Amino acid sequence: MEQKTFTVSELTEIIQVLLEGSIGFVLVTGEVSNYKHHQSGHRYFTLKDNKAQISCVMWKQVPLKFQLKDGAKVTVHGKLTVYPPRGNYQIECFNISELGLGDLFIKFEELKKKLEEKGYFDNSRKKPIPSFPLKIGVSTSPSGAGFQDIITTIKRRLPLCTIYFRPTLVQGDGSAEDIVKAINELDKMNLDVIIIGRGGGSIEDLWSYNTEIVADAIFKANTPVISAVGHETDFTIADFVSDFRAATPTASAELVTQITLDRLYQIINENYNSLVASINFNIQQRKSMIDNFEAVSSYKRFPDKISKYIQLIDDFQTRLDNNISKHLKKHKEKTEYLYNLLKSLHPLQPLNKGFALLKHNNHTITVDESLGNYIEIDIIRKNEIANTHILSVKPVTKQT
Repeated sequence: MEQKTFTVSELTEIIQVLLEGSIGFVLVTGEVSNYKHHQSGHRYFTLKDNKAQISCVMWKQVPLKFQLKDGAKVTVHGKLTVYPPRGNYQIECFNISELGLGDLFIKFEELKKKLEEKGYFDNSRKKPIPSFPLKIGVSTSPSGAGFQDIITTIKRRLPLCTIYFRPTLVQGDGSAEDIVKAINELDKMNLDVIIIGRGGGSIEDLWSYNTEIVADAIFKANTPVISAVGHETDFTIADFVSDFRAATPTASAELVTQITLDRLYQIINENYNSLVASINFNIQQRKSMIDNFEAVSSYKRFPDKISKYIQLIDDFQTRLDNNISKHLKKHKEKTEYLYNLLKSLHPLQPLNKGFALLKHNNHTITVDESLGNYIEIDIIRKNEIANTHILSVKPVTKQT
């Protein structure tokens, strides 16, 4: 017997009949994740536990008594249905009751409280974002939409920037550690600012940015860090610790390029025009001063005043030359006097008058010493030295 072949639509219709007919209405407890309140008013989210997950939809006409959000623990009452365009089964919710907070949300709040008490979120420690950064570090997944949004936005708005891209794991095993390494590596490159981020996702997808090691890396970085994780409604620990939180990756790129290339040209032109206007104003002001000066009658006598001051300068120059000559002559005479005085006091000066100097070896014999103490002495005159042996010594009788 030949086996029947189904089209995808036919098979999906069979599955829909089986599921909706055999299971029907269900009451399910789980944690809300990846919650989206669509602009149409409909609500879409994932209900999960630690082993499985299922898609849920709640139409806008169904009332909801509390604010649904990621991390909420709820009980859903609804009908199991199949959504053929995607081939997914889902719960069409009629009522949702709140049970409390989910495990991940509790961990998030606990870490948030811990870091807040340690001062990680204080505005006083946050570094300002440069208004005109030219060296920008980017840490994100090269395959994600966030990467393209950041790169294309920066290059379009300010192509003068140099982008230092560090490909990074943003979810899954080892992703938190890789984010830490990326921040540390970029922080050592003397950049102006660092952007860390990724596109949107569920709380599980974004969880690496809710870890303490990533918060520590951001807190210890010397370079200003911008967090651009997920969509505008997504908040992570990295957002609170970073120096600035951008709602989306595109918003982070716009933040670091506030002064676009067009705006830069505009600033240069404005400064140029301001400088030219200032120069012209000063020239005109000086010209007016000269014109006013020429109109004053005293200006006509100005050359006479110049001649008078030239004559005074000549007189002062003559008097100065005379005074200098007098002082030089006086100091020259005094110098010659001191030179002759020092020359006359030289120990060897008496030799020029016929006197002699007595020495024994290198010892000069003074007037108070007796020659009887020596056997041999040198008699030093101006032009000769006589070596003499002492035979006898007689005292000189003083004449009255």
